[in-house]
Amino acid sequence: MKFRTIYILFNVVVLISFLFVFFMPFFLLGPGNSLEFWKGNWYLALVFLAVLAALNVFFIINWKVFVLVEREDWSGLSAHLVDLIFTKKRFTGRHVALLVNAYLLQSDVKGIGLLEAELLARRPALLRKNALLFGVTRLLQNKSAEAEAFFLPYLGARDADNREWLRFDYAFSLVLQRRFGDASPYLKEGLSSKDAVLALLSAYLLGSLVATAAPQPDEAAALVAQADACRASLRKRFPPHRWTREVERAKAEIHIVILSKLIDDAGTWLFETPAPAAPKA
Repeated sequence: MKFRTIYILFNVVVLISFLFVFFMPFFLLGPGNSLEFWKGNWYLALVFLAVLAALNVFFIINWKVFVLVEREDWSGLSAHLVDLIFTKKRFTGRHVALLVNAYLLQSDVKGIGLLEAELLARRPALLRKNALLFGVTRLLQNKSAEAEAFFLPYLGARDADNREWLRFDYAFSLVLQRRFGDASPYLKEGLSSKDAVLALLSAYLLGSLVATAAPQPDEAAALVAQADACRASLRKRFPPHRWTREVERAKAEIHIVILSKLIDDAGTWLFETPAPAAPKA
């Protein structure tokens, strides 16, 4: 559906809702009483008009951004946001996240680096808020050690977006360096996540790579048991068709799209039939 159509429908629906509320006292109380009602509650109409005006101003101010996103014109969107952020100094979390996503879709690593440097110098709080997006850029370049170093200061940041995913990606950067023991505590955290995709990825890495590298057989068995318990729980909640929908929903976030291959492998592991136990001699 075109953005303009959505905008028009939004205004029509809001206005119809207002007219319904406005005339409801007329039908319930009668003409005389409804007039008295609105004399005593006239400010409600002003509040409604103020909210409607504010929402329309928001749409108008961001009209170009919405249109460029609708067209999937990522280069045009990047240029517009660069003007807003670098030239006009309009630093907002939404603008920063949109620009990083637009750069990622264009594989413009240099642009992301310039934006990161600008935020580090002028708006470190916005860099912290969007740390996940800047960190996955390093994973995308197979720079796992740099990703680890970047994520580390933000692991406990309460104002960082998608904190669970940030901590998982930190663990993943450790896994890529084959530092499985260091990654294990963060992957164990992920097992209890309400995000099904994150929980599965944590279980998959924990039950395969981390368990395989465990120094003691008992430790390996415990890791496999934890991973299998999480897998069994997810299999009860998500039959294959529902899991496919869940993954597609999750991939609306570009930082998850980057992990598509790992998600596909974990999905195969989720529904694979366990090998039968070997017969006893």
